[in-house]
Amino acid sequence: MHIAFRADSSDIIGHGHIMRCLTLAHALVAHAKREQRSPNTEIQISFLCKDHRNNINHLIEQTAFALLRIPRGKQAIVQQDSQTWLSCTQEQDAQQCIKAIQAKKTKIIDILVVDHYALDEQWHELVKPYCQQLMVIDDLASRSLSCDLLLDQTLNRDPKQYKSLVPRHCQLLLGQNYMLLRNEFSELKEQAKKQRQLRSKKLLEANFLISMGGGDPDNLSQLALLAIAKLHSYHPNLSATIIISSQSKHREALNQLSSRYTWCTLITDCSNMAEMMLNADIAIGASGATAWERCCLGLPTLTTVNAKNQQLIAKNLTESGTSINLGWHQELNIEKITKELKTLLSDPETYLAMVENSFKCCDGLGASRVAQAIIECINRQDTTLTTSKVKGVQ
Repeated sequence: MHIAFRADSSDIIGHGHIMRCLTLAHALVAHAKREQRSPNTEIQISFLCKDHRNNINHLIEQTAFALLRIPRGKQAIVQQDSQTWLSCTQEQDAQQCIKAIQAKKTKIIDILVVDHYALDEQWHELVKPYCQQLMVIDDLASRSLSCDLLLDQTLNRDPKQYKSLVPRHCQLLLGQNYMLLRNEFSELKEQAKKQRQLRSKKLLEANFLISMGGGDPDNLSQLALLAIAKLHSYHPNLSATIIISSQSKHREALNQLSSRYTWCTLITDCSNMAEMMLNADIAIGASGATAWERCCLGLPTLTTVNAKNQQLIAKNLTESGTSINLGWHQELNIEKITKELKTLLSDPETYLAMVENSFKCCDGLGASRVAQAIIECINRQDTTLTTSKVKGVQ
């Protein structure tokens, strides 16, 4: 069984697409090991990725998965325009992917998982002859998609929003039951429930977790840190941890700034995010994939909107009572962050309500459910093909 992923990363695109695909890939391998019913459960995983500036393709190379590099295009990538994120046309990208697949001479691709905002049905139709089935991971619901499976882990996503965008036969995996999290988060959930209750009584000794996404191109981490520094002058027992990527262009500046504060720890390329979230009391972070990780561990959050696709996520999280929405990153300032933090620190009841609402939003088992749906989809296809051969259908 061969499952391939098409996703990209960079300091502009961010790292979330690759990270959630890696999470799903590991879940698929784990599912296959649990099954072990036939040779079909043995899985080969491949990643098709562009060689964009400051990517995290090295994380794929550290696994047993194959990395098929796609040449970087000549067009400029614009942060707020996801249509530019291929750095070339969809047709050019499709041909590059087809070439990479053919050169590798791997098993036929049973299902190709596409996690890319710049790709739509035009690309899908070009690549479909080279895979048995195609799956799309999306959270925009804004373009036509030619796929057999669609995953959108947005909280409270309405199936009607995809009705005119996908084929009638497409299986929809929508909402909180399909949030892609690594096992480490669900494993710490019970411990987090006990810990949040205890820590709610000591909010003036809170540990803040600042995590603005892989690239953090606008250096929102610095704004958050300066806001906490302002509060720290009144509440000296506060502390902070900043999580950044080694690929962030602001890494050195943040390192110099954080070194001024003995109560602040800067962590690069965090390998134990679940533990960091467990040990934190309040988070300040982007409304991307890590939002579901924070919910799983009941971590109240001040969220920022860093891109268009994060608007609905931030809105739904706020309406569900898990987060305080700070709004668009361009409008963010130290005073606004400080004001919201000060209010939350003085209100244990609101804090605990946010904790409980967060736990309700995500159980942390979504990756396993998605992996099972993919394997079942492939098995149905195999059964159909076998039946067709037996009946002499060409």
